[in-house]
Amino acid sequence: MGAWWIWTIAGVLAAVLLLGLVGWLAVRRWDGETRALVGRIGRLPWRGKARFAWRLFRDGRVPLWLRAIIPALILYLALPIDIIPDFIPVLGHLDDVLVVLLAGGVLLRFTPRQVIDEHLGALENVGA
Repeated sequence: MGAWWIWTIAGVLAAVLLLGLVGWLAVRRWDGETRALVGRIGRLPWRGKARFAWRLFRDGRVPLWLRAIIPALILYLALPIDIIPDFIPVLGHLDDVLVVLLAGGVLLRFTPRQVIDEHLGALENVGA
């Protein structure tokens, strides 16, 4: 009866490992163009990444369901409710990172490439 927390921790660890494996397999399947795009976004400073997200949010060429990901992500990060509570060392913050990566991946996967290139190019030229 007192071992429920061991099973809970084991389940959480299994879920995190599964999410990590799925993410790793997804990254392995990226083509060279996608890797280059992610590298360009990664080189933007944090403020530039926020501007990039804001530009995608305001662009009417991005489907509404995709634009809804950005405020949903901000709301998820701002609210104290988490998949794994933050007081659990390492895993508590790892779920936040995984949610951010998942949301960013979905946003980049389904946003039209010319829209991404246009906004990213404008931010790179300005210096973000």
